Amino acid sequence: MALIDEQFMAEVGLGEMPAAEKQAFMEQATEELEVRVGRQISAGLSLEQMREFEQIEDSAEITRWLNQNVPNFREEVMNVLMNFKQELMQNRQQILA
Repeated sequence: MALIDEQFMAEVGLGEMPAAEKQAFMEQATEELEVRVGRQISAGLSLEQMREFEQIEDSAEITRWLNQNVPNFREEVMNVLMNFKQELMQNRQQILA
């Protein structure tokens, strides 16, 4: 998931962060976003579906599986992303301090 990039950082008001700090923050933010998306998507899955999903390694197969088992997964990802952006914008000053 490459949603946390320079453009994202600028959009949430963190583009001025020093380069080394920014890179580390982007990596942490990506991990946090992946956890949040996973939590959101897995909330609607059965235990059997979770086990099946965990066995998939190919990204194209993951997309196919999600389209079949979580038809609105793209919308869910976007909702999580938008909430995450709002959270970062609200906490911008603390993050930059």
